[in-house]
Amino acid sequence: MSSPRLDTEGEPYANAGVLFRLLDPAFGFFVWAAHFLTVYVATALACVLGLGAASQGSRMMFLTVLVIVTAVAALILVGHAAWRYGQQRGETRLRFRMAVTIGCDAIAALAILGQLIPILLVPACA
Repeated sequence: MSSPRLDTEGEPYANAGVLFRLLDPAFGFFVWAAHFLTVYVATALACVLGLGAASQGSRMMFLTVLVIVTAVAALILVGHAAWRYGQQRGETRLRFRMAVTIGCDAIAALAILGQLIPILLVPACA
């Protein structure tokens, strides 16, 4: 019994493999998870290493780094969505996948930017 082949002729990333094509729309959620893990592990390590007792300048520097990491993660998702739009907008059979990818990237970017609320409003080591 042979397995069915997926028709990938003319697709922008035809040689990438089935797994890549299936996981590409979820790229934003992977970036969100990595950002979430990075922010909270960094905060936990900073608190264990004494950020709570550090000077105001040190705490502000730490918050600045977290804001920069958040901005970079959001920009990665904007870049990914723009790249997929440019790659797939001309292909009518790829428009649904493009819309799902851009939508997932937008949701993940909003979730990442939403993490700025606790970063900026909650004391790091409270």
